Amino acid sequence: MKQITRAFVAAFAVSTITLPALAGAQALPSAKEVLDRHVAAIGGLDAITAITSLQQSGTMEMAAMGLSAELSLAAAKPNKMAMTMSIPGIGEMQQGFNGEIGWDNNPMSGPRLAEGEELLNRKESSSFLESFGVFDPDRFTSMEVVEKTTYAGEDAYKVKLVRKVGRESTEFFSVATGLRIGSQTTAVSPMGEMEINAVLSDYKQFGNVKLPTRMSQSQAGQDIVMTFSNVKFNEVTDAAFALPEAVKALVKP
Repeated sequence: MKQITRAFVAAFAVSTITLPALAGAQALPSAKEVLDRHVAAIGGLDAITAITSLQQSGTMEMAAMGLSAELSLAAAKPNKMAMTMSIPGIGEMQQGFNGEIGWDNNPMSGPRLAEGEELLNRKESSSFLESFGVFDPDRFTSMEVVEKTTYAGEDAYKVKLVRKVGRESTEFFSVATGLRIGSQTTAVSPMGEMEINAVLSDYKQFGNVKLPTRMSQSQAGQDIVMTFSNVKFNEVTDAAFALPEAVKALVKP
């Protein structure tokens, strides 16, 4: 009888440890629920898909280097983007993807074309809808809520996304608001692969949608802060994605 009692007590002790853990695991929402909640929180899919282009302007700062620049960003469906930074004493640094060609142009290294893995990465990262945090399931092999964690001082759901092209990213969504508050990914550059961590904050209303107006980004040992003060929808033309003359010269007929 004593042996049976001890066995029952031991089994009960194990269950009191195991059951709460199982309950906690089961409490995680699905990736679809987390992603859909973010879309609803910023204005809803109808409001987002009504936007065909986006133009933002603001500043970029690298405090460690004492660097500050004016920043302009244009984007359009399905995957066009162009960014210009005007740095005092250096000049304009440009980067873009026009749907086919990815390019950089700056006073220090001159014009260049993105190729291979870098070009594929540029194409993926230029997705217009993903810039709003809208992730099309057809572009991914898996979407999974890995855990509930703390990110940028907030309780957050950590979501792992694996694209069909093989590129992975980890997105973080606030438990309290549902908003996307960060992203971790690997980017391909001329210097090789770089881990990028971006914290998104200061969401504000622009028209029918909310957008983050501050992005704190860490990459290659540098901390970069981008702050956007002006946002316009549906005013960007194809001219915004035209190749600079110096880049055109590099394109083979």
